[in-house]
Amino acid sequence: MKIWLKINLTAVAALSCVSLVQAEGWGSGTELSSTLEGFALEGEVPEMEGKVTLLDFWASWCAPCKAAFPAMEKLYRNFKDEGFQIVAVSVDQKANQMQRFLDKQKPSFATLHDAGQQLVKAAEISVMPSSFLVDREGIIRFAHKGWHGKESAENLSNQIQALLAE
Repeated sequence: MKIWLKINLTAVAALSCVSLVQAEGWGSGTELSSTLEGFALEGEVPEMEGKVTLLDFWASWCAPCKAAFPAMEKLYRNFKDEGFQIVAVSVDQKANQMQRFLDKQKPSFATLHDAGQQLVKAAEISVMPSSFLVDREGIIRFAHKGWHGKESAENLSNQIQALLAE
């Protein structure tokens, strides 16, 4: 019985990762502060002012998040010298779960831990992963819910290039 329950709970968690439900909080046009200070985030919080930033919310238990990280690493490496950065915010409740995920993925972009769930609550995130592409002025220009493989990677690449060209 315990194994069956664990398998079903895992399936429910995986399915919730790919939901296309829109967050009710942030969206295109939302102005963010140039910093993420004030949300009690753990880790080195990078300055966003003057940079195109992909702010990504993820969790170690989310299969689409695992699939997204290698593509995000490629995007970061392709555009970092042009003023692009990624700030990946873990919503894991336990830091050791987040760290195991990061140890496997080995991202070279900034990763933070929202242990108190303050930033994820402010953004009203309901889907993992969720990400926001923020322009150099601190305005959210694009919001992404879920991860759809190559399609998501291509959309992000095109949007990043457009924002960097402005």
